[in-house]
Amino acid sequence: MNNTEKIIEKEWGELHKGTKIGQHPFHTFSLSTISDNMPNSRTVVLRNISIKNKEIFFHTDKRSSKYNEILSNKNVCSLFYDKKRKIQLRISGTAYINYDTKLSLKSWKQMTNESKICYMGPYAPSTLLKKFKPNLPSILPHQINSKNESFGYKNFCLINIIISRIDWLYLDHKGHKRLLFYFGKNIKTNWIAS
Repeated sequence: MNNTEKIIEKEWGELHKGTKIGQHPFHTFSLSTISDNMPNSRTVVLRNISIKNKEIFFHTDKRSSKYNEILSNKNVCSLFYDKKRKIQLRISGTAYINYDTKLSLKSWKQMTNESKICYMGPYAPSTLLKKFKPNLPSILPHQINSKNESFGYKNFCLINIIISRIDWLYLDHKGHKRLLFYFGKNIKTNWIAS
């Protein structure tokens, strides 16, 4: 295994840890979409990865702006940063919406009620309010019934990003190191200036 293969193998391992460990620096990442020709970024939670298919997954509310932005333009960019290791990953790819599919239902069933309740709020995300109101139902997670569950699932989506490239950057005062990994039939790798 050459040096670049070791690097990408290490980062797949770190992304996998990010799906399991809430305090891992890759557990959350910035997702950028396009809205009216302008980038729009927000933090989302890494839920799963597929090394075999070169995919990462996150959840969103069907009523959110990112859902509509992905419908309009599937090209997205994800930014991960590990401060301790001084590693930045920029992951570019194509986003696909899984709404009411076997895959989304499986994800929904694996979620805790504390996570599910986020999809049961009365307002669509980004709704303008006259004054602050928590966007949560008037129940606690342990009080969720089948009606609440159905309403929450109706708003739930699993998004998968099929990765086209990973821009890996290691910050080093002796000279930053940067690699581009292109994913197609074969993986192509190029060192590039940082």
